[in-house]
Amino acid sequence: MHSALAISGAGPARQGGCSHGTSLDDLPCPDCPIRRLIVSGSLIGFADRMLADEGQDWQIRRAVRARRNIKTAGEDLHRVRVICDGWALRFLQLPDRRRQILSIFIPGDVITPTRLFDAKVRFSVQALTDVHFWEFDSTMLRARLANDPHMLDAWANLIVAERQRHLGLLIDLGSCTAEERIVHLLLDLSERLERRGIAFEGEVHLPLSQKIIAAATALTPEYVSKIMTSFRRLGLLDTGKGSVTLLDVSGLQRLAALRY
Repeated sequence: MHSALAISGAGPARQGGCSHGTSLDDLPCPDCPIRRLIVSGSLIGFADRMLADEGQDWQIRRAVRARRNIKTAGEDLHRVRVICDGWALRFLQLPDRRRQILSIFIPGDVITPTRLFDAKVRFSVQALTDVHFWEFDSTMLRARLANDPHMLDAWANLIVAERQRHLGLLIDLGSCTAEERIVHLLLDLSERLERRGIAFEGEVHLPLSQKIIAAATALTPEYVSKIMTSFRRLGLLDTGKGSVTLLDVSGLQRLAALRY
């Protein structure tokens, strides 16, 4: 049995992100542990070297409250956004008002790395929690990539990773059972958090309601509730209001026929 990994809604403690207070008015600080995760540190190193040039509009620090859009489909955007603290999701609004969630962003994620080469926003991004993020000027970043092979490699890896996640989503939606889709989502998030050093023994807070899980797996909330109940009866996880606690990660992996 693995150590319990709790996945829950927003709580008083936050994992990752800035180490200062939790006020939305606070801005990302220099000792933020997420800094080292962003593009292998290259992007932040670039920002640090630009600090002396106050005349350059190269970086803007912003905050968005939960359930507000960070960006909206159809707008033109010439900046790349990086999450410092908080959680967000990328989604497509369907004609019947349903949403298909395409990605869930965690601290340290670049929101759509291909945005650097395409100013038109194709999908909307909404904050799941209060979110702090940085905006970097796209023109200056492209110039930086052209002159820094290490940063170019890191950025290419971001695009490849995003493409792999999208292919995984296509496989899930086209070939996997409802149970497998849910398990893949939970295991993918827990693995990403562990790689970032955000997930560790104890609780890891994620604002994933059953409605969010449903929109990310193309299922109905009612069916998601039924499946989560069956998982709970098997002792694989526990659920609460807006929360899931993974109790048997190995069992979930076997259930999803994953090879980790």
